[in-house]
Amino acid sequence: MYAGEIRDWPRRVRFGAGSVLCLPELIDDLGARRAVVVCGRSVAGGQMLERVQQALGAHYAGVFAGVRSHTPYEDVSAAADTARTLDADVIVSVGGGSAIDAGKGVVLFSATGGDFAPYAIDYAAKGMARQPLGAPSIRHIAVPTTAGSASDVMPTAGIRDPKLPRKMLFWDQRLVPDATILDPQMAVHAGPELTAATGMTAVARAIESLYSKHRHPVSMGLALHAARLMRVALPVSVADPRDLVARADCQFACLMSGTASINAMASLVHAIGHVVGGRYGLQHGISHAILLGPALRRLLPAIGPDFRYVLEALGCAPTASASAAADAAAAAINDLLRRLPLPQRMREVGMQQADIAEVARGTMGDYMMANLPAPLALGDVEALLREAW
Repeated sequence: MYAGEIRDWPRRVRFGAGSVLCLPELIDDLGARRAVVVCGRSVAGGQMLERVQQALGAHYAGVFAGVRSHTPYEDVSAAADTARTLDADVIVSVGGGSAIDAGKGVVLFSATGGDFAPYAIDYAAKGMARQPLGAPSIRHIAVPTTAGSASDVMPTAGIRDPKLPRKMLFWDQRLVPDATILDPQMAVHAGPELTAATGMTAVARAIESLYSKHRHPVSMGLALHAARLMRVALPVSVADPRDLVARADCQFACLMSGTASINAMASLVHAIGHVVGGRYGLQHGISHAILLGPALRRLLPAIGPDFRYVLEALGCAPTASASAAADAAAAAINDLLRRLPLPQRMREVGMQQADIAEVARGTMGDYMMANLPAPLALGDVEALLREAW
């Protein structure tokens, strides 16, 4: 019998083609007046920023367009300065995970004055312990433009530490944006590689939620349909970027995968992703895509009869054999990966065979390994990396 709680759930979500036009209504409902758009150069240089500016109308106060990958602290600080200078009371973050995390960083600034350390999670020293945030003085609306971040519905944020080669990690309910807009017309500008990589992050979140030690019927239901939608819609979005139905399905799949994983938690694939992401400057979705098949071979038998949900999610035929299910699921993931414009092996993204042992050791110390459905030894992780290499 399951026991636990449904801990995290999205706030208000508006969806559908043209839903970015709902921005003024959402801002009014939040009691806000002046909006600053926070985004990166790709959004600022194209039609996405123009559409948001036009939708905001009289609410538009200005833009900070300097967000870089992995959300450096200095970018967050500059965005917060811009918001203060323009007397903004709501942030509209437009883009992928980095932009949305930058919006969350501005919320952090408003609640902490910029001293983030007491609020960051230090898994090595104190586990999940951290000081809870006070009430922020600024609101946040997220407009995701990629296929897989889910930061818009999650209470977590990652901001690159200016002094250390790692991210500061945060988890607080006050970081969940007050509203999210899922407008597929805002996603059509993402290129094939970005769409594929971010989409595979959503796939990995969904599948890892299905085999998580902490899975439960709600997380499994969300993860199952997320993977089902993404399996079909992601290749279509890559092949035909302006297919709004496929783009919308990817957005819903992303939202559901994020809600599933924040409640059930991801494990092995994400743990390795943390290590190789920092070591090789690798976009998470690329490592997730390559590692998910080998992870399924090792972890799917550990969840017993629940492996049937993973088979269903990936469009595989039913089987009574756990080992056959693991092989079929891994093959389905590899088939999906071959249809996407992404690297297929870890050696293609800078990983050397000599690095495998060190990457495996780093993985064993990652906090997400606590969510495995069954323990893995260091040698198991090394074997997985050799298969993916």
